[in-house]
Amino acid sequence: MDADQGATRTAARQWGALSRAQAVKAGLTPHQIAYRLETGRWRPAAREVYVVAGAPDCREQKVMIACLAGPPGTTASHLTAAALFGLARFPAVPQVTIAPKASGRFQGADVFRGRFGPGETCIRRRIPCTTPTRTIVDCAAAGLADGEFLWDLVDSALCRKLMQPSRLLRAGGRAWAAARGPRRARLERLERTLDVWRSGAPAGSPPEARLQRKLAEWGYPPADRQVEVFDGSGKLVARADVGIRAWKVLFEYDSDEHHGPRCWLADDDRKDSIEALGYRLVPVDRFDLRPSSTRLRDLLETLSLPRSVGIIPTERGSEPRRPAA
Repeated sequence: MDADQGATRTAARQWGALSRAQAVKAGLTPHQIAYRLETGRWRPAAREVYVVAGAPDCREQKVMIACLAGPPGTTASHLTAAALFGLARFPAVPQVTIAPKASGRFQGADVFRGRFGPGETCIRRRIPCTTPTRTIVDCAAAGLADGEFLWDLVDSALCRKLMQPSRLLRAGGRAWAAARGPRRARLERLERTLDVWRSGAPAGSPPEARLQRKLAEWGYPPADRQVEVFDGSGKLVARADVGIRAWKVLFEYDSDEHHGPRCWLADDDRKDSIEALGYRLVPVDRFDLRPSSTRLRDLLETLSLPRSVGIIPTERGSEPRRPAA
């Protein structure tokens, strides 16, 4: 009875799953394990991994089964780890990382190989997984996150304060320096994604960071965050999310939470006060930040804003390019 209770407690901590080694450690004999499988009290889930009957079937359980089925030290990683932190959807098959020389012959998971340094693994939802910093670097290096999905992954993690921007910058730089071939090119994209986080006030939301990248992509100079506007007496009139201070152009992201119908009158008064001081206030919504949208870019063209006259760097070691005309 004590052995059975011990095995049940272990499974309860692991989303209803346990390995054969854990069952033996709890005190159950091979005959007792076979009896529980024959009677349906346990069901086989993977090689030498079982699930207790009645345990809810969920994504976390599948991930835990994959971790138990692998060699010692198997850790949830890549998009699976991102999903555990709420940064992405769970992939159809759990993604795990094992030691470089460990046997990867087990089913039910996409297997990657790698070593973990100090502080690169943690426990999330009772599952061993990579930390947010290591997770983002792994996803970028493996080509699982690119383009705007990589933007969202980075910005969501940093805006939710899952890590400090400086830590991700250092980790990305180290990984890029050690990488070769396609992996190095993929990590270069991560480096460019992090450009808007290298200096100045941190973005308050993923849309603010995305807006900064769009402006740079269109050839405008780097925008500032949290731009404050004062009147002639030094009184603070407004604080804009993003702005190009030298040109007196401010961008305000109109989210439903902070700029809904109840805020319209106050927003109109605020806009009048800002424009009376010679500033231009450009509203931006979630539709403007979609890849297919041209409204915001067309609007900036009508304002006749000057483009950046500097050079926009591309990948490390490549030729620089000039901003778009």
